[in-house]
Amino acid sequence: MLAHGVADQLHMIDRAVATLTRATEALLKAADEVSLLEDICRIAVDVAGYRLAWVGMPEHTPDREVSAVAAAGQGRSYLQEISVAWDDGPLGRGPVGTAIRTGRTQVVRSIETHADFAPWREAASRHGFRAVVSLPLGEVGDIVGALNIYAGEPAAFDDDTVRLLEDVARNLTYGVRALRIKAEHDKAVRDLAESEERYRSLVEMTPDAILVHSKGVILYANPAAGRVFGAEGRPMTGLNIVDLVPAEMRDTIARRVANPPTGRVLAEHPMCRIDGTPFDAEVVGSSVAYHGHPARFLVIRDVTERRQVQEQLVQTSKLATLGEMAAGLVHELSQPLNIIRLTAEGALLFMERGKATPEWQAQQFELIAEQSQRTAEIIDDIRIFSRRDSSPIQVFDAIGAVRSALAVLEGQMRPDEIEVETDLPEAMVPVRGRRVQLEQVIMNLLSNAHHALKEKQADQTGGWVATVAVSARRRGDGLVITVEDTGPGIPPAVRPRIFEPFFTTKEAGRGTGLGLSVSFGIINSMGGRLEIQDRAIGACFTITLPVDDLTGIGHDPEVVPPPQNQLTATGHIMVVDDEKTAAATVGRYLEELGHRVTLCTSGSQAYETFMRDPADVVITDLRMPAGGGEQLVERLRDFDPLLPIIIVTGHLGATERLAENLQDDRCTVLKKPVALARLGDIVIDFLQPPGE
Repeated sequence: MLAHGVADQLHMIDRAVATLTRATEALLKAADEVSLLEDICRIAVDVAGYRLAWVGMPEHTPDREVSAVAAAGQGRSYLQEISVAWDDGPLGRGPVGTAIRTGRTQVVRSIETHADFAPWREAASRHGFRAVVSLPLGEVGDIVGALNIYAGEPAAFDDDTVRLLEDVARNLTYGVRALRIKAEHDKAVRDLAESEERYRSLVEMTPDAILVHSKGVILYANPAAGRVFGAEGRPMTGLNIVDLVPAEMRDTIARRVANPPTGRVLAEHPMCRIDGTPFDAEVVGSSVAYHGHPARFLVIRDVTERRQVQEQLVQTSKLATLGEMAAGLVHELSQPLNIIRLTAEGALLFMERGKATPEWQAQQFELIAEQSQRTAEIIDDIRIFSRRDSSPIQVFDAIGAVRSALAVLEGQMRPDEIEVETDLPEAMVPVRGRRVQLEQVIMNLLSNAHHALKEKQADQTGGWVATVAVSARRRGDGLVITVEDTGPGIPPAVRPRIFEPFFTTKEAGRGTGLGLSVSFGIINSMGGRLEIQDRAIGACFTITLPVDDLTGIGHDPEVVPPPQNQLTATGHIMVVDDEKTAAATVGRYLEELGHRVTLCTSGSQAYETFMRDPADVVITDLRMPAGGGEQLVERLRDFDPLLPIIIVTGHLGATERLAENLQDDRCTVLKKPVALARLGDIVIDFLQPPGE
């Protein structure tokens, strides 16, 4: 028994010695007060084997609470269960409060029997604590706090052990005070440092590229600039800022460098990495003094990924809107198709009975052609709206965009007895952005108004008129577009969240909650505002856009009428389409113009036939079995890069994709339904000798 007691005493002393030794090492390596306190607690637990160690600091508040600023051990949750004070009340008479209040070490050799430990006994027992020592950090009148160590066995802290632990506490007190003096000194140094140095540290830490240039020559680049521009390991100083933008923008940027704008300027435009790879950038520029000389300060953020996410959200919102419009679009398309069928069957009947005069037949065919054009315009509106918009930012007519959106949805509202009122200026109003995106915003607002009015109609008995009003007017340098309805309106509680992503008041399955959020982002990117206005009846949204009167309005190449070629030429034309009736109709028309025509029903058949009997011009559909049109075009271009090809497609999105990939004057992409006269003109144009 005696030997066992000696072994226990030696074990306790060894733990205290180990704590003292490792604590001294931690003191020498400490960089700050918090890490030192955490290291001491960790040493007491991991090295010495105590169950819990924590440092408490006295708070100089009326309650005189003790806060744990560092802790280690499996029993750390114990600190969340207890309250400790350092006054003379019940919560301040325990070992921690007494050590802080008196400046003397407090030892509880048995938690189970110590009278002043009663407020914490139950919690301590649950965590397996049997003994505790609280070591003051400092002397009376200058107490820093207390180091508290808990053991899992009673009588774990004898006199020798306590003396060694007091040495730990004294060293810790010295370390804390030294670190506080150092911290105060460092703070004084930081406060006295020049603002340029503080600014530099912020610049070095930012993830955005920061450049300072004078007359285009880069004088400073932060580390992030190397990552953004792919110049890590290579200095960017000395480079010209103009070389970091695409070639087509360099003249514009050079003029801006020569005559920098005043104030803070925010712009979005493509830039290039050192290897020439382009990326989308958000650039904030302002004038500064750098080493006493005027310079420009640029903050450049790579927004390529953000732009892609925004485009995905925009596309998702478009498709959701198209899905909600599907029933109305079917109705819109069925109207001209019905007229076409009735006209064609009526003409056949009159022709069978010999009552169809040539003039009357011409009128019927003109009617069919007009309704085919009407169908084509509806399909074109859907195609333009649904495509993924990669068009460049340009100046366009905002009023024309509003009218286009109205043309798509106005016909859907009429069958629901909804009146559409418009008050739009006749003159064009130029704004900068993407026309398709503004059309999307207007269509989202109109679609929301349509749904709201239909819901209110179900609850009305009379005396109310369902109305949507769309107006636009110039206001100073801006254009204000208003879309309002006489529906149920938007409750005040909902308005603060109306532009949040995925927030919707529609029933499940009726909305994605993206429409207004995406619309808000689109208008914001155009430098405008989308707002909801207070109305006693219905909902009212206003779009405010800055007017761009300095640049001419760009023209959409899709709406420019094709030139009418009056020259004539004949040749061998190959028509490729799996729809035999369509191919035969085109073939007969071209033969009537004097051409030799070969018909094929698949891409593979067309290629084999072409190898045996080459054509002067190839007209091909895209989607076909046994070899599609895209594969045919690739093979023909590999064989003859200058072969004239006319691609005819009704596939949404294919027109834009092919037009981007085949940028030359020997290929034309047409959308179905195709006007035969235009097709004939393009064929004749392709057959003309070069230079005519």
